[in-house]
Amino acid sequence: MSDDESNQSIQKIFNQYQIKLTSNMDYINILIQNNNNFNIYESKFNLEYLHQFKLLMPNLTINEMIDFINNLIEKKDIKIEENENNLKLILISHHAYPNVELNLNKKNIIEKLINEIEGIKNENKILKNNYKIIKNKIELIEEENKKLNMRIKLIEKEKNDKLNKNNELGKEKIEKNIEEYKKLNMRIELIEKEKEELKNKIELIGKNNEEYLNKIEKAKINNKEYLNKIEKEKINNEEFLNKIEKEKINNEELNKKIELIEKNNEELNKKIEKEKEIINEIKNKIKILEGYHKYKYKIQLTKCNLQNIHTIQPCKNSINSISTFPSGNIISVSVDQSIKIYDIHLNILQNIQKAHNDYITYVEIKDENNFITCSNDKSIKLWIKNKNIFTINKIINNAHEDIIMKVIYYSNNNLISCSHDNKIKIWKENNNNYENIKILTHSNYVFSILYLEDKNILISCGVDGTKFWNLNNNEINYNNINCIQYFKDVKCGSSNGLCRLDGDRIIVGYDSLIIISILKNIVIKQINIPFRCWGIKLIDDKGIFLIGGVSKDIRIYRNDNYECIQIIQNAHDNYINGFIELKNGSILSYSWDNKIKIWK
Repeated sequence: MSDDESNQSIQKIFNQYQIKLTSNMDYINILIQNNNNFNIYESKFNLEYLHQFKLLMPNLTINEMIDFINNLIEKKDIKIEENENNLKLILISHHAYPNVELNLNKKNIIEKLINEIEGIKNENKILKNNYKIIKNKIELIEEENKKLNMRIKLIEKEKNDKLNKNNELGKEKIEKNIEEYKKLNMRIELIEKEKEELKNKIELIGKNNEEYLNKIEKAKINNKEYLNKIEKEKINNEEFLNKIEKEKINNEELNKKIELIEKNNEELNKKIEKEKEIINEIKNKIKILEGYHKYKYKIQLTKCNLQNIHTIQPCKNSINSISTFPSGNIISVSVDQSIKIYDIHLNILQNIQKAHNDYITYVEIKDENNFITCSNDKSIKLWIKNKNIFTINKIINNAHEDIIMKVIYYSNNNLISCSHDNKIKIWKENNNNYENIKILTHSNYVFSILYLEDKNILISCGVDGTKFWNLNNNEINYNNINCIQYFKDVKCGSSNGLCRLDGDRIIVGYDSLIIISILKNIVIKQINIPFRCWGIKLIDDKGIFLIGGVSKDIRIYRNDNYECIQIIQNAHDNYINGFIELKNGSILSYSWDNKIKIWK
């Protein structure tokens, strides 16, 4: 750059920018600024340069002098002159001061100004770049601020919602607390009242205690008197005890006498018991004799001529058992599981099909309205008449473990049954049900049982023989039922193979007929027969009994001398199971040929 160009540029600078002077204690600072107070040039000079000013203005301090110069500059009372090397600042003469000049080196100023300008350009570039960066950051920050504001609004809404909910919950809690507070106040009031009542009670107790203490004092005085009385009574008691001791001695002698009397009484009681037993034996003998006369036949037939007058075939299978009602009506049970009830002319009144789940073995009549059956299905059924129709009243399921051959009524509606499970069971009625209360045993099948009511004896017979059991009067002492007689060789093979002939005799049929004396407990007669016996029936008023079995024939014997007085050959087409006597005096037989025949 040429000097003219530099002078022109400096002149422009001095024309366009303001000049300010500042100072501190050591130097003066010349400041060149644009209109926006942006520093274009700054130069520091030692205060010695101001000696001219100082000489002219001795009364001013340096700061006051600088302020004065700045005033002049602001008022444009400064003049700038220049030459090739220096720049001269001339303060225009003031009314108080002459002109003052300050010379500055032009080159130094130009170099500083150029450096400052280049630096300012670089800074401007940097500032522009920074401005862009900052602007981008500001935009990002504004977007983030928008998002944050949105988030803040959402959070505020959530806070408000929570606050509202919490306020509602808080209100409920407050209301509850208020109620509890009221209750507590009520409780406190009650407690206060109770306290007052307790205080009153305590006061009363205090008063009562005083009275009680007074009474105790009085009682103590009375106790002393009472103790004195007791002492006197003790003395009297000692005398009384002495008397008692004497009486004890006398009582011991009396007790010995009483013991002797009791021993004598025991001996007398034993004698009385023996006499009672003798009396009972005599009574039993009398009963036997009475029974003998009761069962003794009225007519002793020497000949018999029974003839078949009627035959029916009501069943598809064998008829196992028949019995008669007091009215004369007849009942039969069969292998086909049916029960049939007939009138005296064998007209069927009721036919009960599938009465059991297997073939029916036996039927026993109690009275006009009740009967009982047993079966191969191991059950016992009790039947009752209702509006002229018999229906099941009670059932004992699984009464035995095998075929039940026979069931009979015993005293007070109790039952006795026998079975191929080698057992005899006694059943007691209890709350409309039956309970097995006693079991008697054989070593093999039990086919038949007979209860002798006048002797309280049960007779059972089977493959292993015949047993007599004592039943101890009408009320059974179940622990004391004993076998009182056992006839090992007297066997039986059917439910109808056991029959009572009179008060003293029974007959058992199997391979032969065996007559046993109940009174003597001995076999008194054996009758040989040509077939195995299955059924025996006494016809008391005729003095005869009939037998049938594994044969088609019926044999009739006298009851007194056991003479066979008639043989009805081919009476049935198959084995004969048994007989009954009808109310009109006729005899009914039933067989494996499924037929019922009436004989007269």
